[in-house]
Amino acid sequence: MISQKITLFLVDGLPKGIRSATIDQWNGKVVAGPRNKINETIELFEKTGGGSCIYFLIGKSNEGGLPSVYIGESDQIVSRIKQHDKNKEWWEDAVIFFSPDGSLTTTGSKYLEAICIDGLQTAGRSILQNSTKPTTRQIPYEDLNGFQHFYENIVLLLPLLGYDIFVGKIHEKKIKGSIVLFLNRKSVKAEAFLREDGQIQVLKGSTAVSKITPSFEKHPYKSLREDLIKIGKLVREKEFYEFVDDYIFNSASAAGAVILGNSTNGTIEWKNENGKTLKEILS
Repeated sequence: MISQKITLFLVDGLPKGIRSATIDQWNGKVVAGPRNKINETIELFEKTGGGSCIYFLIGKSNEGGLPSVYIGESDQIVSRIKQHDKNKEWWEDAVIFFSPDGSLTTTGSKYLEAICIDGLQTAGRSILQNSTKPTTRQIPYEDLNGFQHFYENIVLLLPLLGYDIFVGKIHEKKIKGSIVLFLNRKSVKAEAFLREDGQIQVLKGSTAVSKITPSFEKHPYKSLREDLIKIGKLVREKEFYEFVDDYIFNSASAAGAVILGNSTNGTIEWKNENGKTLKEILS
C-alpha cells in the first residue's frame, strides 16, 4: 500500500463546518459543507477553481440505518444547488469534487458520476436518491487511468470528511493470511473474513434469520437490516434471508446483529473453523 499525504483544512475551524481537502501530487480537490453554509461552500469552490465538478448531497440516516445520497455533475453548480435546495428537503451536506486547474472536463465529470453511482450501489452503504442512472460514456483509452485515479481519491477522501458511503475493493474470499470466520446459530450459516481495516466482509450466500426478536425492535441495527433488505443486499429465500453479494460491515457485532436479528457480541459469535472466537483470536 502506498503512503499518501492528505491536507484537510477546516475553513471555519469546525470539524463539521466548511472543509477542503487535497492529496499531494493530485490535481483534484474537494470542498464540503453543511446545508446552512452552502453559499459559503460554493464561494470557496469558485475561488479555488470552479468549473466542471461531481457533487454529493448527503442526508443523515435514521439511527443505525443508511444515509441518503444523491450524486450529480455540473459545470453550473450554483444553479444546480439552488434547484436542489428548492426541490429536495432531505439533504444536509454537500460535497464537491473538482480540479482547480480545470483538467476535470464535462466529459470526465459525467463519467465519474456514472461510476460513482455504480460504486455506491455495490457498496450498499447508502440509499441512493438518483431516479435515473446515467450511461457510462466512451472515454478515450489514454484518459481512463486519470479518471479511475480521480474516482479512487473520491473513495479515499469521503470517509475522512465524515461520509463512509463507499468501501475499498471488495476482495475475494481467499486472501493470504486473512482470518476466515463463521457464524452458525439459529439455523443460519454465515461466512466472513476480517479485513485489514478491521471491518468484517460477509460473503455472498451467507444467510440471515427471517424474523427478528422482540427486543431487537428498538435496536439501532434494526434500521440497517431493514435498509439492506430495501436496497436488495438481503433477499428472502424460503425461510431465510440471503446475502446476494459480499457485504462489508463496520464491526463484527453489526454483522452478527443483522444476521441473527438480535443484539449480539460479534467478537464472541464469530469463530474460526476450530471454534476459536474472534475475541480469542485477537487477544
